[in-house]
Amino acid sequence: MNKPVKFCAILTMRYTNKSLMHSAHEYIDKHMPPQPKGLIAMRSFHIAPDRGMSICYFDTNENLNNAFKSLKEFQQNVAGKFEAKADAQKAITSSQSDFGEI
Repeated sequence: MNKPVKFCAILTMRYTNKSLMHSAHEYIDKHMPPQPKGLIAMRSFHIAPDRGMSICYFDTNENLNNAFKSLKEFQQNVAGKFEAKADAQKAITSSQSDFGEI
C-alpha cells in the first residue's frame, strides 16, 4: 500500500445516561467551534446506544498537535454537561495497511 499517513485525533464518549446522547448531539451542532487548521476530514460513529466516537484527520502532525488541546477541551465540556465520560487519543494511520481514502 505505502500510502501517505494521516494524523488523527480519536475522540470517544460514553454516556452514563444514554438518553442524553441525542441532546448532546444537538448541543454539539449548535456550539461546534470553528474548524481547526489542517483538518481534512472527520468521521463520527455510533458504537452502541451509549457510546460514540469521532475520528478527526489532519494533514500534518503539527496541525494535529495544535488542535488537540481545544478538541479535548470541547469534548470534556460536552461530557460534563451530558453525564458522559470522554477520552481523546492521538493516532497515525498505517501506510502499509490503510485501505480507505477520504
